[in-house]
Amino acid sequence: MTDYLQEIIIGVIVFAALLSVIRRLLPAWSRGRQQALAQWLDRPGRGNALRAAGRFLRPGESAGGCGSGCNTCSSCDTAGSDTTGKNDDSKPLEFRRHP
Repeated sequence: MTDYLQEIIIGVIVFAALLSVIRRLLPAWSRGRQQALAQWLDRPGRGNALRAAGRFLRPGESAGGCGSGCNTCSSCDTAGSDTTGKNDDSKPLEFRRHP
């Protein structure tokens, strides 16, 4: 009995770690899958518990957008950058040796 419980707990931990890695490495894909699951659960005719789970899983609006300055999609111009993509306040890297 304790072996099964231990395997279930380890399986849940591995699954949670896998979800975390997927969300970090493939954010757009995981957001799309989360939205699809939320829509599938929140259909008319389903039970109240499933519909509530679908509303809970629905991803929120992203804070970024054109004009936010994030430039993660490289499609909008960020404030303070020229056409080459270099910022005016950039500094070269300096390496110093420790005595």
